[in-house]
Amino acid sequence: MNTKLGWKIFATTITSLILVASTASPLAAEKPIDNSEYIYCCQGNQSGWGRRQYSRRYNLNNVETLNAEVISVDAYTSRRGTSQGVHLLVNTDKETVEVHLGPSWYLEDQDFEITAEDKITITGSRINLNGEEAIVASQLEKGNKTLILRDENGFPLWRGWRR
Repeated sequence: MNTKLGWKIFATTITSLILVASTASPLAAEKPIDNSEYIYCCQGNQSGWGRRQYSRRYNLNNVETLNAEVISVDAYTSRRGTSQGVHLLVNTDKETVEVHLGPSWYLEDQDFEITAEDKITITGSRINLNGEEAIVASQLEKGNKTLILRDENGFPLWRGWRR
């Protein structure tokens, strides 16, 4: 066999193995499948969707639980128009606050319906977004149902999710 041809076959084989290993590895699961990982916020002058930025806003030191009534369920489209995020406007006994849930495509696959006037319990991280307080939800409870949106470290469960 020609030495040059042998090296080309060897290099191609190694490259193929590296590609297969990198796409099948657990680290690859952290990359969004379709570049639509939800970043809050998808309104106004925010950057739209983007990788990991949404996760960075979730602060484990600011996690709290609120009992609230849903005022509205709203979908916000990114500036690029690539995907929608779902937000709730809720009323507690102390305040009215916006709650950021996640991408609509992910929430549509969950067996959890939220409508206006629902009584829910929200666990999430309180953040300041453009001078306004908001909650990035990690979990919602309604009746005997629970919707988990983030893991114990605050990372979105939709990372690597395939529809």
